[in-house]
Amino acid sequence: MSSKQDVLYRLLSSQIADSTNSAFLLIGTDYRIQWISESARKLLFKGAENLEGIACAQGLRGKVCSAECVAVTGNLPGETTPFGLSCLKETFGDFSIRNCLLESEEKTVGLLKQVMLSGSSSSAVNPAPIESRGSWHAALAPTLSRIADTTIPILLVGETGTGKEVLAQRIHDMSPRRNNPFIVLDLSVIPETLVDDALFGHTRGAFTGATSDYTGKLLQADGGTLLLDELENIPLSIQAKLLRFLETGIVERIGQTKKHTIDVRIIAATNVSPEVLLSSGRLREDLFYRLRGMTILLPPLRERQEEIPLLIQTFRGNWSARHGRKAPTFSPALIERFCSYPFPGNIRELKHLVDLCLSLSLDQTLNADNLPEPVREILFKNGQKGLSLNESQSPGASKNVEEAIAAVEKDMIQRVLAQHRGRVSDAANSLSMSRITLWRKMKKYNLDRRRTFPS
Repeated sequence: MSSKQDVLYRLLSSQIADSTNSAFLLIGTDYRIQWISESARKLLFKGAENLEGIACAQGLRGKVCSAECVAVTGNLPGETTPFGLSCLKETFGDFSIRNCLLESEEKTVGLLKQVMLSGSSSSAVNPAPIESRGSWHAALAPTLSRIADTTIPILLVGETGTGKEVLAQRIHDMSPRRNNPFIVLDLSVIPETLVDDALFGHTRGAFTGATSDYTGKLLQADGGTLLLDELENIPLSIQAKLLRFLETGIVERIGQTKKHTIDVRIIAATNVSPEVLLSSGRLREDLFYRLRGMTILLPPLRERQEEIPLLIQTFRGNWSARHGRKAPTFSPALIERFCSYPFPGNIRELKHLVDLCLSLSLDQTLNADNLPEPVREILFKNGQKGLSLNESQSPGASKNVEEAIAAVEKDMIQRVLAQHRGRVSDAANSLSMSRITLWRKMKKYNLDRRRTFPS
């Protein structure tokens, strides 16, 4: 934002703030707090000084921002990154939020946030909420705001890739536990024999190989939230012990008689319907009813296609942050094509496709004519434009996406290495990755610079 615009928007924000009872913050396109009204300073920061200039994720996380940009990428977005979904959420926890994008000459120059305590109202700023278009998230928002303040267990049910972990994180961030740990235990990647240890922990010498104490996931999540992901993989031998914890709140580490009383909210997630889990005997009925304080069904992306344009916007922002450059835009016709595709791999597949488009694009605007070939093969059966995909896509499409990405990545690395005559440091700089990452990928794809690319 130019200094002239900066003064203008600060003045505008001050006038609005003085005419209402609301709190206001102005966020610049560098994702730093440009200005904060006195009421916002008192409401959110208890009158703290020196807030201007700090990163918004640092100042607002756990208050009026979930900082998903940081959670997803590990970095703050760059200056060219558009404001994403986490920036534009209309409600969050104890506060009611309205957002107004500030634009000049069709370019976003800032974001004005109006913050009120939930239940209060104001008419000073009333932009159309980004989630007010009949989306599933909009319909769920009132329910989330109510259950987030409770301690009841929640069961999330949805296909792989529908965003169960993201929703669990959002519930945690909206709850009074937001400043305490959010811990994830993915039961699909842990051998059955180690689930007990992963959950409850052990003391040194408890068994062969236990050379030090280990604090299990339950103790790590004390005061916060524990997500039991892929619940269908929990061994029956552990279910009774987990049920006892849910009833008593007491944890006893392996090899220790001392008991710990802890306070943890449990959120469980599964991609298998509860009826199948129960009828097949994979889940104890008493544990199921204990975990199912409330069940939330996450519809697949093909049933909430109105969210695809917003997700594309978010993934473009994340890509820009990772690569440090402006992301190409998607033409309206291409976004419409994405909306017509059934996405058997759900949000995860959408992210793969968007990343693939952005990484391979040589143009500033992506459309059906300049799509990367691997994406064209997925969106258009046999490369033919205009063909309906709702009936033509096979269940293995998400796997094909990953294979296509791997093939394109290998080809890209080969071409860049050839361009730099096998010099790994130069190739890594050109690809915007570290030398270690490039060496790892070369090993993955069996690429030998000495054999293929003479020095």
